[in-house]
Amino acid sequence: MAKPAKKKGPKGKKARAKAKLDKVWGEHVDEEARQQSKYRLGKSKHRVQTTDVDPLAKTRRGVASSFDHFLHRKQQLYEQKRLINNGYGARERSLSIVDTDGSSSDESMGEDPSDNSLNHFLQRISGPQSSSEMTVSNNGEDESSNNDETQSESEESLSGGEGSIAAESSGEDDSVDERDMQDALQSHAAGRDPYDKHFNEPFDRANEAIGKKSRRISTASMLSSSIDMQATGSLIEILENVESIEKKRSKTRKAWEALSLGPYQHVRQVLTRNWAGVNHLKDNKLSVPFSPLQLALYPAISSYADVMISSVTRRNRNDVANLLSLHIINHVLTSRSRVHRHNLRIKELTKGSGETGQVIEDDDENKWRDQGYTRPKVLVLLPTRGTCHEFVKRITASLGDSAIVDNEERFDAEYGPLDPIDDDDSTGNARRNVVLRQKGPEWNELFGDDANSDDDFKIGLALTPHVAKSADKKKKKVDSGSGASGVKVKLFADFFHSDIILASPIGLKMAISGGDEDDDDEEEADTNADFLSSIEICFVSSSDVMLMQNWDHVNGVLESLNQQPKNIADIDFSRVRNYFLEGKGANWRQLIVTSQFSDPHILSTFRRHALSIEGQLKMRRKTSVEDASVCDVMVRVKQVFQRVPCISVSEAGSNRLRYFSESILPKLTRLKQKHTLIYIPSYFDFVAVRNMMLKREMDFVSVTEYARVSEVSRGRARFLQGRKQFMLYTGRAHYFMRHSIKGIRHLVFFGLPEHAAFYPSVVNMLNDGMSETSTEDDDATRLPLSCLSLYTKFDAHQLERIVGASHTERMIKGDKSSFLFCS
Repeated sequence: MAKPAKKKGPKGKKARAKAKLDKVWGEHVDEEARQQSKYRLGKSKHRVQTTDVDPLAKTRRGVASSFDHFLHRKQQLYEQKRLINNGYGARERSLSIVDTDGSSSDESMGEDPSDNSLNHFLQRISGPQSSSEMTVSNNGEDESSNNDETQSESEESLSGGEGSIAAESSGEDDSVDERDMQDALQSHAAGRDPYDKHFNEPFDRANEAIGKKSRRISTASMLSSSIDMQATGSLIEILENVESIEKKRSKTRKAWEALSLGPYQHVRQVLTRNWAGVNHLKDNKLSVPFSPLQLALYPAISSYADVMISSVTRRNRNDVANLLSLHIINHVLTSRSRVHRHNLRIKELTKGSGETGQVIEDDDENKWRDQGYTRPKVLVLLPTRGTCHEFVKRITASLGDSAIVDNEERFDAEYGPLDPIDDDDSTGNARRNVVLRQKGPEWNELFGDDANSDDDFKIGLALTPHVAKSADKKKKKVDSGSGASGVKVKLFADFFHSDIILASPIGLKMAISGGDEDDDDEEEADTNADFLSSIEICFVSSSDVMLMQNWDHVNGVLESLNQQPKNIADIDFSRVRNYFLEGKGANWRQLIVTSQFSDPHILSTFRRHALSIEGQLKMRRKTSVEDASVCDVMVRVKQVFQRVPCISVSEAGSNRLRYFSESILPKLTRLKQKHTLIYIPSYFDFVAVRNMMLKREMDFVSVTEYARVSEVSRGRARFLQGRKQFMLYTGRAHYFMRHSIKGIRHLVFFGLPEHAAFYPSVVNMLNDGMSETSTEDDDATRLPLSCLSLYTKFDAHQLERIVGASHTERMIKGDKSSFLFCS
C-alpha cells in the first residue's frame, strides 16, 4: 500500500504566519490580527537583542508588573477563602487553579465586600481605559512608547518582568491594605504615558464640564506645615489617595514616591541619564531622584494640569526650575519624535499611491493627528535676559553631552553676564561694593553690576533629536561604544521653526503688534500671533518680578495664545489635532506660574487663563506670626494699621485716596510734621496723590522709577535738610533702586507693599541720618517716631505676609479698624 504523500507546508514567512493564525483563529484572518502578530514577533526579537542600558529599567519593569501581581494575589486569597467556605480540604486548596484573567459571573456573586470596595478604588484611580491604549501603529512601533533608544525596554516593562517590587515585598509582614494601596498608586502612575493620556484622549473630553470643586491636599509629612496645596478636577482623585494611607511620615512619603515614579519612568533616557547631576540632590534617602518639593509637584505637572506655585524662595527655586525644565524638554522631545516617526511612516505609505492626503483618508485619520497649526509648542515668559540665559543653560545641562548647541557664543554675548566694572579707584570700588551688599542678594542677582537686566528680548529655540554627534567636529567626542544619539539645539531660530519661544512680556508683545522694526533675532516681523496658535505649555517664570514691570503685557500675551491662525496656506490640516480645529486648544494647554508670593493680580490672571481639562494645583505658603516681616523691624516705633472701609475691589483705590485726603493729610499739615515719607506701592496711586498735593500747593519732593538720577539726588538732599516737608516714594522705585532714604521721622504707607521684606526695610530707615542735620528747634524732633499703614479688606495677601495669618483674620474681619504693633 502506497504511503500517502505528506502535505507540504506553506513557503515564506508571511505564508507561515498566516497559516499559524488560520490554525488558531479559523479561516478568516483580519488585518488587525495580522498587524498584531507582526508587532509581537518584532517585539520578541527586539527584546532579545537589547540590553539594560537604563539604570531604572528594572525599577520600571517592577512597578509596571506590580499591579498584575497585586491582582493575582487578590485572586489567590479570594479562591482560598471560597474553597474554605465550600468545605474543601487542604489537598483541594493546594491544587486549586487561579484564573488571573477573570472569572465568571457565577463566581463573582459570592465575592467578599472588601474586594468590591477595592475594585471600586482601582477603577476610580485608574480611570476609563480607552481603546487607543492598545492601538499599534502600522510601522510596528508602540504609539505610547516614549523612548527612542531602547524602545523595547519600555514595551517589556508594560508586560511585566524581573525585579517586581510587589514580588520582592510579598514576604514582608506589612498589612494587605497598605500593599494594596501602594500597588494601586504605582500601577495608576506607571500604566500609561502622561503625554499619550493627555493629548491622545478622545476629543469628547473637551465637552466635559471642568470641575470647580477644590480640595486641600495635605503635605505635612514631607513639606513644612505652612505649605498649603489645593487641587481641582481630576487631580483630586489622584492626590487624595495619598491621604488614604495611614498618617505616618514614612508611609505617606512612599505614596508620593509611587505617584512621582510612575510618570518619571516615561521621561526620555537622554534626560534621565543626566538628571541626577542636574538636580544636585545631596544625601537623598528617597527611592526616586526627587526632593520632597518635587515629589509633591511632579504628579500634577506631568499630568499637564495647570499649576501655580506661590512659595518659591531662594532656597527651593533650583528644585522648581529643574523640575519644570525636565518636564518642558521631555514634552518637546516626545512630540518631535512622534511627528518624525509619523512622517517616515506616511512617506513609506505614499510611495505607492503618491498622494499623502489619500493615504491618510484611507487609513485611520485620527492616528496621524499629532501636532497643531504651527511648530512652537512651549512659551516661556521670563523677566530679564539674565534669567533667560540661566534657563537655557539649564536646558542644555539637562541634555548633557548629547547637546549640540548652535549660536552658543552669540547667545552668551547677548544674554550672558555683563563685564564687571573696572574702576582704578580702589576706594570707590570698596564703597560701591558696600552699597551693593546693602541692597541684598536678590537685587544683585537681578540688577547687579554683572547681571543682564534688559527686559526687552525674544528668542526662538529649536530641538532636533536623533542627530549624530560626529557631524559636529568642534564638539567633544562621545565614546563610540555608547551608541548615544545627540540632540541639536538651535538658538535664535525663526519663530515658526522653533519648538520653544523664550521672551519677556514686553518683547513678545512688541513682536505680536509688529512694533519692533529693529529685529535682530531673525524672526519675521508679523503683525499677528500665528506662531502662538499651538502652544501646549506656557510657563510664566518669576511672575512677582513681572508684576513690578507691567502686568498688562502678561495678560496681553496670554490672551494671544491658542487663537485661530490668520495665515493657513502652509498648514496640513490632516495632521492637526481635533481640539485645535474646534478652537479649544486652551483646554489642552498647560499653564504654569511661579512666584514668591500670592497677589490678586497674579491669581486673577491664573484663574482666567488656567483652562486645562486636567484640573488645577495651587501651592502657597502661609505666613505664621513668627515668620511675619513685622518681626524684622529693629527701630523702636509704634506701628499703627488702619483699615479703610471699602465695599468692592473696584472702589478700593478711590476709597483709600479719599480717606487719606480727608483724615490723614490734614493732620500732617496741621502738626507741621516735617521729614514725612509717604510710601505708595502703585504708580497710578502715586499720580493721584501727587495731583492732589499739587492742587493744595503742598511742599514735597518725589522719588519715582522714572526720575533722573540728578532729580533723585536733589530731592533726597532737600528732604534730609528739612527744606521739603514730604517725600512721595513709589514701590517700584524701591524695588528697582533700593534707595536708602535718610531723614525720615514719620512714615505713612499709602498701601501695603507687595514684597513683605520691603516693610521692615523701609521702617528701619526711620531716624537714619537725623543726628547729622537735626537741631533743637527742628519741628520734627518735637514728635516721636511714627508709622501708619492703610489697608482694605482686599489686601489680605499683603497683610498676611507682614503681620501673620492669625493676626490677618482678626484685622480683616474684626469689628475694630485700628491695630497697634510695638517694636
